[in-house]
Amino acid sequence: MAGAPSTRSTEAAADDWYANLLWLDGRKCLLITHAATLFSTFEPDVAKASLTAVGSLLTRLIERELAAEGLPPTTFGALEASTIVVGRTCSRSVLGSMTDMRYQIEAAVDQSGGLRRLDLPRLNRSLRRIPFSAIKYDRPIDRTRALAGGTAGMVTVAAKRLAQDTGDRIDDLLDRFLAERSVTLPPKEFRSYGAIIDFFRHSLNGYAYENLSQFDRKRWDREFNLGKEDAYCRLFSADKIPGEVGAFVGYFMIRKVAAPKVVIASTGRVITDLLDWLVQQGLLKPADIAEARERAQSAGSDLPKAERLAGLLYELADRSEVDVHALADDDYIEDQLAISRVEPGELWFEGDEGELGPLEVGRAISRLAQPGWSINLVMGRIRGRWHVVEVGSVYPD
Repeated sequence: MAGAPSTRSTEAAADDWYANLLWLDGRKCLLITHAATLFSTFEPDVAKASLTAVGSLLTRLIERELAAEGLPPTTFGALEASTIVVGRTCSRSVLGSMTDMRYQIEAAVDQSGGLRRLDLPRLNRSLRRIPFSAIKYDRPIDRTRALAGGTAGMVTVAAKRLAQDTGDRIDDLLDRFLAERSVTLPPKEFRSYGAIIDFFRHSLNGYAYENLSQFDRKRWDREFNLGKEDAYCRLFSADKIPGEVGAFVGYFMIRKVAAPKVVIASTGRVITDLLDWLVQQGLLKPADIAEARERAQSAGSDLPKAERLAGLLYELADRSEVDVHALADDDYIEDQLAISRVEPGELWFEGDEGELGPLEVGRAISRLAQPGWSINLVMGRIRGRWHVVEVGSVYPD
């Protein structure tokens, strides 16, 4: 509409658009949402003049976001500013979904350090990839692609490809990554890829929920409690992957996996390849994966060394003749200890009251050990020197 917004009552319709004004950082912002698909866009710093001519503003924002998703401008039919009428809201379920989106927006603004630093295209993309109960836990982007696919004679070839795409949830992405690598890799190497990606999937589904925001945790709880143990990889998208790489290479592959050495040694390379692939697909930026990529690359050399170190420590403990039952309490330690210093044949650890050591290990072990790595150990002290009694896992930093 060209004039001031009206407030007359209207009947709810599937092609309605809902709008909420939000105040963030002292600035007026706008969130608009399509009733049937929940396709949404957030626009910060909206001027009063734009709200007066709200029809022009809405059509511009909708067409901009459709283009960002590779969808035709006619996905929601012919949008004409002069035909838009503003009325009172009708659907509580849409309003509830918009409240959830507001929480996501507020969290994104806070994490970005304010509106001026907000990555707006990334935020809008993420809003359209949240499964909502109001649309039976579909994602807005999937509903919108289906709508575009059903718009006869108006869909471009690119939009059709998007509508037929397998999606960008983690499960879909890992499947697509493996499908591409199956064409280019030798069979033996591809088997290692498949095993490592399968382990990564198990790690995400089993442990990554602990790092979710309160809002995302509620979504995960709801699905998991319905018996969907793969809920994490089916709910979330590429942005959740980099933050979980450290736990995967630094904990899961060490503590939870009994795999051939060739698989362990390939873990860092495979995960690095996956991260680079996500950037190539336009799903993440190089800055998004920088820290995770560094962890994965380090794991390429650290995991085999850590496995070898654990084996040598186990052999040393197996030869131990220390009687732990004869030790005083101060001469017995059972803990996960971080290595603070490595000397020829000796290891030193971070203790509650300063450095703890030396632990006699021999030169072969001290050549492998690295400051910052941690070891699950049982140690006994005899005549002022510590000896290995039992050994668990070794965790590279």
